Amino acid sequence: MANKAISLNRVTFKYKNSDEFALKNVSLDINEGDFLLLVGFSGSGKSTLLKTINGLIPHFYSGTFGGTISVLGEDIAETNTAQLAQKVGFVFQNPENQLSNLTVEREIAFPMENFGLPREEIRNRVEEMIELFNLEQIRNQSPFAISGGEQQLTAIAAAFVLDPKILILDEVTAHLSPKIANIILNKLAELNTKYNKTIILSEHRLDRCLKYTKKIAYLEKGMLKVFGNTRDVLLSKNYPEELLPKIPGLYLRLSKEIDTFKKLTVNYREQFKESELPLTVTDFIQIIKGDK
Repeated sequence: MANKAISLNRVTFKYKNSDEFALKNVSLDINEGDFLLLVGFSGSGKSTLLKTINGLIPHFYSGTFGGTISVLGEDIAETNTAQLAQKVGFVFQNPENQLSNLTVEREIAFPMENFGLPREEIRNRVEEMIELFNLEQIRNQSPFAISGGEQQLTAIAAAFVLDPKILILDEVTAHLSPKIANIILNKLAELNTKYNKTIILSEHRLDRCLKYTKKIAYLEKGMLKVFGNTRDVLLSKNYPEELLPKIPGLYLRLSKEIDTFKKLTVNYREQFKESELPLTVTDFIQIIKGDK
């Protein structure tokens, strides 16, 4: 039986001066080594849920909080954010919100310096991150003078350098090209499979990341509507067609190959170039059939 990395029990939160609850009685267990995709429409509570896991809520955001959250066996309400930072790495949608140092190399070293790690260990870990994330060519550049994709890789490296067991990412590919997004998602998949890191990724473009994920949680107006393995969630009556992956030709192929899944034959209006999509129609059919 897999060990629980995160356990939420009836978690509720309403921001100060807000009339609506951002989260409503959310209960969810995430196992060690899971790659969880968190999806939902804008305003569904995805970012709020992520902030509860790393302790920003309730420690830094004022409001009404209820329920309990356990991260690696510790109650976040009784654990300070510095301790949580060593267990839970967090990467924001806009990397510039968390980058602050003069060079990429210094950015990666900064978290370790905050925790007072020995200089030799800091140097060794920086070199490991530079190699792991392929940052050698930009290591001495300003993090504000590199591309958006390079900024995100730098932010992920800085979050990963403390070797947290859990890595949380809030729509990190939102403003990136399909090619760069795929590079980042492949790296996250490597961290998940090779290093057994628990990955929680908030995204709205399933065509980019569906083939990497093991489970999906769908939020709607602050409530957890569906949670489970990828196939079961996509076929659930509570999962909206609008959030299915948008793949050219999907509705034509599915009607021929999986005649029982009529829900998945929606005719998408938005079109993408096939070369830009990491998820192919064949990939998706294999997921739905349970072959992947």
